[in-house]
Amino acid sequence: MEEFRAIVTRFPLRELDIRRCFNRDAQFRAICADYDEAVKALRRWQQAAKQGDREGSRKAADYERLVAELEAEALVHLNRP
Repeated sequence: MEEFRAIVTRFPLRELDIRRCFNRDAQFRAICADYDEAVKALRRWQQAAKQGDREGSRKAADYERLVAELEAEALVHLNRP
C-alpha cells in the first residue's frame, strides 16, 4: 500500500477521501500506483539534473508533466459524488 502514501502526501487534507476511493475504486488504485512510480522517477531525475545531467533535466520536466496529469486524474476521482 506504499502507492497510497504518495497521493496522501500530496493532498493531506483529502486523506479520508483518498482512503475511501482507494478501497472501492480499482481505477483510482491504478492511478495511485502510477503516481507513486512517477514521483519516485521524478525525484531520481531531479537529482540527476542537480548534478548537471542534461538528460536528467529533460526527463525531470517530462515527469513533472506526468505527475501533474496524474494529480488531475486523481482529483477527478476524488471529486465524484
